[in-house]
Order: sequence, then structure tokens, then C-alpha cells
Amino acid sequence: MLFLLVSVCVSANLLVQDTFNVRELAEYRLTEATFKQFDHASRLIAEATREDVRLAANPLFTRELAVLDDVVAAAAQIDARLKFEPRFASALRIANISARDYTRFALALFAARLAHGFLQSGVLRAVPAGVATDNVGFIEAHARAVAELLQIMGVESVTPRAIAGVWPWYRCVASSA
Repeated sequence: MLFLLVSVCVSANLLVQDTFNVRELAEYRLTEATFKQFDHASRLIAEATREDVRLAANPLFTRELAVLDDVVAAAAQIDARLKFEPRFASALRIANISARDYTRFALALFAARLAHGFLQSGVLRAVPAGVATDNVGFIEAHARAVAELLQIMGVESVTPRAIAGVWPWYRCVASSA
């Protein structure tokens, strides 16, 4: 009985630790070290997706996920797929990145890329100082590598022009100051 109670408490604690929140996602900073891990894992995930018909029919990043109005729900979906899909979990282990870090990096990268595109197109005049500005600067400094990786991942079309204002995650970047 005591074992069961301890198991339930540990499981509940892990669930609480696994949840994301908007602030955590908005305050996530893109770094060179994590980009290397993310790049490695993403290439392995893309390869697994190309090789497995089941994964190709349901890739990690989809348009439905991209237009989801709840970034926390999107993070939870990505995180769960990364943890419970064996080929994705293997890619993360090989690249030495956790599902949580991969998810946070991906969402911050996508949001910063959108904000960068909005700045370039004139839709935004500026982003608030702090994390948002730093992440947009990261995109600017790594533009070619980011574009190449997003193309490999199959999400290169996730740009301000392609989504025509339907992707709400950029609010996470714009509100992070």
C-alpha cells in the first residue's frame, strides 16, 4: 500500500514538472550550444520521418499544431510525441537533448523566426528588449543555418507570408519583455 502511495505521489510530481507555462516558453533564450543539439536531433527526426511511413503521415510539426492558439498545449503535444515515439526519443538521446529542451528551443526558434520575418517585412517595427530581441538577434546571426534546418525539418514554409497572420505563437515572443 505504501509503495502504491509513493508511486502515485512520484507520478503526480513528474506530471507537474512536465507541464509548460507561457512565461517559461516566452523567457527561453536560444543559444549556440543548444542549437547544435537541436540541429543534430532535428536531422535525426527528419531522417526517421522520411524512412517511416507512419511518421511521414503524422510528422512532429504540422500545420494544425502551428495554428493552435495555445502555445502551452502545443508544447505539451510536441513534448509527448518526443518522449513516446521511440524513433524521436532515440534521436534526442543521440543528440543529448531532453524532450523539454528540444520543445522549448523549437517553439522559441519558430517564434523568433516569425518575429524576424515580421521585422523584415515591416509588420513589426521592433520587439521588446530582452529575450525577444536576443532571440531575433540569434536568428539574424544564424539565418542561413536556421533556414537550412527548417527546410530539412519540413517547416520552412512557416513564415509570416505563408501563414498570413494565423500563427499565434509570435505573441509569445512579443510579450516576453
